[in-house]
Amino acid sequence: MSIATNPIQTPSDSDNEVALPPRNRRPPASYNDYVSGSELDDEDLHNLAIYSPADDPKNYAEAEKFDVWRTAMDQEIEAIKNNDTWELTTLPEGSNAIGVKWIYKTKYNEKGEIEKHKARLVAEGYSQKLGIDYNEVFALVARWDTIRSILALAAKEKWSVFQLDVKSAFLHGELVEDIYVEQPLGYQKGGNNKVYKLKKALYGLKQAPRAWY
Repeated sequence: MSIATNPIQTPSDSDNEVALPPRNRRPPASYNDYVSGSELDDEDLHNLAIYSPADDPKNYAEAEKFDVWRTAMDQEIEAIKNNDTWELTTLPEGSNAIGVKWIYKTKYNEKGEIEKHKARLVAEGYSQKLGIDYNEVFALVARWDTIRSILALAAKEKWSVFQLDVKSAFLHGELVEDIYVEQPLGYQKGGNNKVYKLKKALYGLKQAPRAWY
């Protein structure tokens, strides 16, 4: 005796598919949020140039044209003098003078407004020679794990936590090596044969972090 059976028909995936209406694709609105310079008249372009942040000077020749940068350089030189960082002298025979250069940076606050024009005099430490101009460069720094642990402990014990910023920090690090640097542009005195002997570190020196530590 045989029983005829019909195989059970199961709906295929294609049968379950529902036709969706085509999507209306359009680019994000932000793609159209711009102004073409070709659409601006001369007055608009002039105003845009005034209110757009200017690039920081790349060298002394560019910076000396502006009062804000001359003032910033004066402040940096004054800080170096106040910290008794160097003394003017004649370069000893057989010694080399390391070059220095100005670095300029505009600092902004959280609102994007100009907060300060900063000029920093840095030594060209890449020209220093190990064993002659410096010996050690290593300096300890705080680990993030340590900082987190201190903050967690302060929160638990309800301690007050304060922070501070040491202005011109590296200028406080005393040197043990005899380091000579050229006079900075715009502040030369005493003739071309005069250089500065460093008593304390300048930014850019190989041993500056070590001296500060």
